[in-house]
Amino acid sequence: MQNPKLTADQVRDNLEVKLARYFGCTAAEATNDQMYKATAMTVRDILTEKRGAFKKKVNQTGSKRVYYMCMEFLLGRSLKNNLCNLGLDATYGKALEGMGFSLEKLYDCEPDAGLGNGGLGRLAACFMDSLSSLDYPATGFSLCYDYGLFRQMIVDGIQVELPDIWLPGGEVWLRPNEEHAVAGAAYRPHLPRPFRRARPGGVARRALQYFL
Repeated sequence: MQNPKLTADQVRDNLEVKLARYFGCTAAEATNDQMYKATAMTVRDILTEKRGAFKKKVNQTGSKRVYYMCMEFLLGRSLKNNLCNLGLDATYGKALEGMGFSLEKLYDCEPDAGLGNGGLGRLAACFMDSLSSLDYPATGFSLCYDYGLFRQMIVDGIQVELPDIWLPGGEVWLRPNEEHAVAGAAYRPHLPRPFRRARPGGVARRALQYFL
């Protein structure tokens, strides 16, 4: 589908609305992190509108759909990728520069969502990019991990693995779908795995769907 045409002034107005509504500040008062999240929200709105229009078209034509299930999608940073694909990176860069911000610095505010091991996960993400670029009605399904694969550091000459925390900056791209939440069976995590089925006094689980 055709990408939207926005001017720098329109982008600036959209950013000011997000800053006022979600952070209670103006561009002059906003931090880089707040501006990054406001920018991501405006881009997510564009993507949601495009998805709605495309879904309506698919429903009208009765086209078949593609459902791609994978344990991991190594998406990387969504802001830069989405702006580039929408052809709006230059427009956003100009708007943000006029507000005293650098788009390149905002890119660095987003954690790299390392939700895969590099091979399968990156390939799955590339498949989704290609399907989207070719206007196929495709949806990817996976697990919403709290942490990425892991981060590596060298401490005193020894490799150390640390948790890859991506949600504090990556959650801005997630939209919960409470309507389809599913209550899971309670279990006792300290019991051996074969005995973890529903038992009194167990830990209740709730599965919640997110759109990314």
